[in-house]
Amino acid sequence: MDQALKFEEAVCPSQFTLFFDCPEDVMQERLINRGKTSGRTDDNAESISKRFKTFVELSMPVVDHFDKEGKVVKVAATKGPDEIYQDVKRRMGEKGFEMV
Repeated sequence: MDQALKFEEAVCPSQFTLFFDCPEDVMQERLINRGKTSGRTDDNAESISKRFKTFVELSMPVVDHFDKEGKVVKVAATKGPDEIYQDVKRRMGEKGFEMV
């Protein structure tokens, strides 16, 4: 949380935070499948669970803080990549950013 506040103080206020909302079970399945071909040794259930826990403990307070300020754009990340990308393009467009 400190890093986010320092960034806003030193650089500029956040316009918004793009948050990909994906349940742990979906993320774990995707990462396990990635691990089958990526050669990454940390794409295993135990490491994934630890990474998710770290994210929830360290990053979610930042997301919650900006959400209270109306600065979070949530994108459901349970669909396929093309559908998620289209959602991101639409939501970014709503914020005044044009994506190609």
